[in-house]
Amino acid sequence: MWRVVTSTIIALSFFSSVASAQQPCTTDANRVVSELYRHILERGPDGGAQHWQQQLANGSMTVRDLVRALVTSQEHNQRFGQSEAGEGTQYERAVARLYRHALARQPDPDGQRSWAQTAQRQGLNAVAESIVNSQEYTNSFGTWGVPGSGGMTFCGTNNQSSNNGGSAPLITDTRFRGMDVNNDGRITRSEWRGNNQSFQNQDWNGDGVLMGEEVRTGGRRGAGRRANDHNFEALDVNDNNRIERREWLARLDEFNSLDTNGDNFLSRAELEGTASSPSAIGTTGDVVVVDSSARWTDTGIDVRVGDMLMFEADGNVRLSDNPGDFANASGSESGRRAAGAPVANAPAGGLIARIGNSAPVYVGDRRSVRVPRAGRLYLGVNDDHLADNEGTYRVTVSVR
Repeated sequence: MWRVVTSTIIALSFFSSVASAQQPCTTDANRVVSELYRHILERGPDGGAQHWQQQLANGSMTVRDLVRALVTSQEHNQRFGQSEAGEGTQYERAVARLYRHALARQPDPDGQRSWAQTAQRQGLNAVAESIVNSQEYTNSFGTWGVPGSGGMTFCGTNNQSSNNGGSAPLITDTRFRGMDVNNDGRITRSEWRGNNQSFQNQDWNGDGVLMGEEVRTGGRRGAGRRANDHNFEALDVNDNNRIERREWLARLDEFNSLDTNGDNFLSRAELEGTASSPSAIGTTGDVVVVDSSARWTDTGIDVRVGDMLMFEADGNVRLSDNPGDFANASGSESGRRAAGAPVANAPAGGLIARIGNSAPVYVGDRRSVRVPRAGRLYLGVNDDHLADNEGTYRVTVSVR
């Protein structure tokens, strides 16, 4: 049974706690495994997750190893790896899900088609292995980065990982050398001998650690390998007039610093350092159909810091095979929660959103106002298992 709900005006505020695309590394293996289950298996961790937590914590496996294990698992193949009717190329939708789960982005058409053809010949696990072993994965997440987490990196006791997933040169400046207690070439807040304000003043790129030019004698803001050291034409392998993460050959933090509008692509102006800050979009009434069976729907709308987002949502969706399990944009009609949903402590089925790779935020029927980070706006449904969902929300999005 379907019914139309009264349109409600919803304003969304993304809290500053998710404004940064990168976070300091964590030693919490449970948190890392939970994030990977949420992003890759689209559910919360179960008893079997304890094995992976132990493997990470004792250094027996890396985050990359765990990503590989999950995307090639029997569960992932059964739930996300099947060919579907209506595909232009067999397995193209399964490949799209691998892109989202392993690379945390939507596929480009040529890559999706090519990998779908590989899946037909060699099987989907061969595609999954190749994606996890790819240079793009290395550039984006390294060995210890957590795909889909918004920048989380694991730094357990048996590795020296950091936000960029690699190693850093040892610190030679006598002012800072003694603070680098574990000699990993970085100074974390816990190692810093000053107050929070002095640490933030020295943390020029805001990534939560001090390294490189920040701790070098005579270091300069913005020094190092810069835009003019890169050749736009050489990097733009697929000739689509923008640089994608998979085409980028340098460090991910450098890509992020050049990506001034936070859309996960580099324009020529951004690469050459001539891009201005994103301008107001000023959309009025763009209608976005949010599919309840898809984790995220790309609205096609880029927002900037300080924009006000307004949503007018209608429709309802069914969240399971239970014929009475309905929800609208405010959440499940029964008020139930879903433990493995992106926002587990909020009602199942409600409207959720994220900007770029930020953590998801529950929209529901809350009333707030502004956005603190620039990037692409995505909408979704707050549910753990999406395969048995039916229906869509029609959301009118305005940016002011």
